[in-house]
Amino acid sequence: MKFGIFMLTIIALFSTGYGWNNGLLLKPPMGWMSWMKYACNIDCKRYPHECIDEQLYKDMIDHLASDGYFEAGYKTVNIDDCWSEHARDPTTSRLVPDRIRFPNGIHSLAQYAHNKQIELGIYSDVGTLTCGGYPGTRDNQGHDYTLIDAQTFSEWEVDSLKLDGCYQEKEMYNVTYPEFTKALAQQKHKIAYACSWPAYLGLVPDDVYKQIRENCNYWRNYGDIVDSWNSVSTIINFYGEHGNQYAKFHGPGGWFDPDMLIIGNDGLSYEQSKTQMAFWCLWSAPLLMSNDLRNIRPEMKEILLNKHLIAIDQDRLGIMGTRVWKTKNYEQSVWAKKLSRDGSGPDPYAIIYYNTNTLGVPSFMSHRLSDIIPNLNTTVNYSVYDLYDDYKKIAELKAHDILTMKVKTSGSVRMVKLVPEV
Repeated sequence: MKFGIFMLTIIALFSTGYGWNNGLLLKPPMGWMSWMKYACNIDCKRYPHECIDEQLYKDMIDHLASDGYFEAGYKTVNIDDCWSEHARDPTTSRLVPDRIRFPNGIHSLAQYAHNKQIELGIYSDVGTLTCGGYPGTRDNQGHDYTLIDAQTFSEWEVDSLKLDGCYQEKEMYNVTYPEFTKALAQQKHKIAYACSWPAYLGLVPDDVYKQIRENCNYWRNYGDIVDSWNSVSTIINFYGEHGNQYAKFHGPGGWFDPDMLIIGNDGLSYEQSKTQMAFWCLWSAPLLMSNDLRNIRPEMKEILLNKHLIAIDQDRLGIMGTRVWKTKNYEQSVWAKKLSRDGSGPDPYAIIYYNTNTLGVPSFMSHRLSDIIPNLNTTVNYSVYDLYDDYKKIAELKAHDILTMKVKTSGSVRMVKLVPEV
């Protein structure tokens, strides 16, 4: 078995530019989003604590601000679909928050968040309807509300916008998404821009990703995550197959978004939850939780607040880690990511050993460091720190030495940081 071509040097060269040059999201966003956990539940009579309403978002703002998440870097609460009335205001043509579920409006909710140093995000769609059937940016009569909506969101002082792509022809995305970029650029209040543009296109060529990066701060490019290990593992495999392409366009100001963190819900085991967090941080992906922060198990909260993993995600280089080796049946793989230096000297790295075997006992995985990272410095020792064992030093190795770790089954990982000793 041979290691694939390692792309870290090439990736670093491509990742030094910026996405849409609005000065926002020079590091991946961190926060909370409602969709995976609460979807379009608007039945507040039957589900008073689990429906899309003002109180739900206030609760999440409160917990983000007070339960250690803000200090860890989670700083935004994102409203998703189903927040508005089913029709625009007939006089102003503006979107209107549901008057029963959001009695004080979105601007009031944004002020509530800002008073706690939390940012507020909102959702819309470039098509005639949102995916949930609410008003989109256009209508069937040919009216375009792009500028009106951008003005509205700015006046409401929302801090980010997730713009979906339902009910829109694919050939129009390269027009409608950049139109919203221009509209947002005209507004007084700066708004980070999350696009679903590539998620509706399938496999996307480099020239289109270049355009997407020039217009968006981060973007979804795969189907919606759901509360299951199958969903998470499929996303991991997808990024394994295409990561070398994605990494060329990924970095400060423009990020690939593999979708929400589902840690703390019902679909992942403890080890699988550690795996999702590890990969999202290796990719420098947006860390947007979708769970109930009011009722989360301590061991899951501990994963989400792991400062060592978050530091990997928020590394200033913003390089997307990639798969560098796999077995033919994909049951085991190795991934690596170049990290920024504290000063002069060799580069540090992060490494994941990933084991999806579902039969037998935990497996020892052994690989020579220079096979994982061919351009690793050969003159220094590297201290190996376990990122899930309180940064415990587990080895000190040179480039030609073998890193052996025992990895549990069923989608488990071991994740370490290599720190050069100079």
